[in-house]
Amino acid sequence: MFHTLTNVQDGAAVPLQQPIDNQNGNLRVCLRSINYTVGWFNVGPQEAFLWRPSGKTEIMGTNPFPPGLYSFRRLINLFIEIGINFTLRLNRVYRSAKMRVPTGWEVHLTDGLLAQLNFDNDDNGWFDSGTNVSDRPVDLAGPEALYVYLEQLNTAGNLVNGAPSTLLTVVEISRNPAFSSTSTVRFETLELKRLAGGFLSELKLTNRDNTGAVLDNNLQPISVVLEIQKEK
Repeated sequence: MFHTLTNVQDGAAVPLQQPIDNQNGNLRVCLRSINYTVGWFNVGPQEAFLWRPSGKTEIMGTNPFPPGLYSFRRLINLFIEIGINFTLRLNRVYRSAKMRVPTGWEVHLTDGLLAQLNFDNDDNGWFDSGTNVSDRPVDLAGPEALYVYLEQLNTAGNLVNGAPSTLLTVVEISRNPAFSSTSTVRFETLELKRLAGGFLSELKLTNRDNTGAVLDNNLQPISVVLEIQKEK
């Protein structure tokens, strides 16, 4: 038996038109495939770069950054377009960012950009002319895996690090995918796990990253195919 669940990115329970009868407790479930549109951001909405003459309060220019999945090269290209001779470089040995603000100017990075580039700042995101090096290595990578949880799993025999868990499976995702690209992962080797007993009228999937944080995929679509089998 196969169940296709669409738009599971919001973590809401999906009602089933025909409930699953598992009164005998002999049903097993696995993830057969997952299809997702890449929707995670490393630069979110309302991020921008601003600049003004040194010692002035009047903003001379603003460069908004559209939300999306950015490589360091793409960020550099956006900064190059500013036109005040501002430069941003990456030290490929230490993975630190080096930012040079030209003489006569001050620049401002919004909180999201500061966090991605790992610059600490005590002046509300403003930097005077000169050179600044990031306080920690830059890491713009998206998640490397999706941890797919099914609330209706029987946790009695499903242990993760020794503790009962509703983790259904871990899905490796491609490195450096393009934002809004579509990927499908299919599983040929079945990882069957016990379903909860009784009548199941809904199924609820949640996607998390390796830290346990919920990934809503910025509401870009995720769909899955679940296979349910009777225990032999």
